[in-house]
Amino acid sequence: MNNKGLFITATDTDVGKTEVAAALAAFIKSKSEHENVNLWKPVQSGVIIGDPNADSYRLLHGSGLDQQEKDIATYTFPKPLAPWVAAKREGKEIDFSVLVEEGLKRLENSDFLITEGAGGLIVPIAENKTIADLASELKLPLIIVARAGLGTVNHTCLSISYARTMGLEVKGVILNGYLNGNDPALKENITMIENFGRVPVLGKLPWLDFENEQGIDWTARRQQWMNLIEKHLDLKLLF
Repeated sequence: MNNKGLFITATDTDVGKTEVAAALAAFIKSKSEHENVNLWKPVQSGVIIGDPNADSYRLLHGSGLDQQEKDIATYTFPKPLAPWVAAKREGKEIDFSVLVEEGLKRLENSDFLITEGAGGLIVPIAENKTIADLASELKLPLIIVARAGLGTVNHTCLSISYARTMGLEVKGVILNGYLNGNDPALKENITMIENFGRVPVLGKLPWLDFENEQGIDWTARRQQWMNLIEKHLDLKLLF
């Protein structure tokens, strides 16, 4: 596996992996020896560049890295569909080999690269190619962002199992979006994922409402995320 980066995936869409990816990038940039930390969103759909709801926008502003939004995302499609289908609706296609080549180049030109997938591992991005295929080509270890509540054990363990069939290393799981940190079910979910998935749960993060907030103080929000990362995640397991 390539130790110059991480691939952030999730058990589903709208689990909060974009916020986790941005927070990790900001944290690594400020707390590690890595100076040239970069973010990459290979494909996104349902938005346009500049849309505050776009993952590329939230990655840029959430991390505070010195990048341009248009440079973070490679393919952007306005239809809220799986990237492969969103591209086809526009009469376009995603060139998987070009995407792999770009990812390898970004890795080469970064001290540390955080790549955020789209939805889960089996989301189609090209003919017979999925997010998992891209992670495999880049040889990046995975972090799986999962929901904290009911159903997460099944979804998370299925994702872990599929990752292993692709030869991918799962560094760990982050449970995101709990409402009550003292809920016994949260601790039980962690125990079951570690037992049946045989990977560490790196920690749990509370849900932070992000939808269409006006006048966000991004500096304050970034610091809030970084504080949560430092407090709730066992980062020694990552590096």
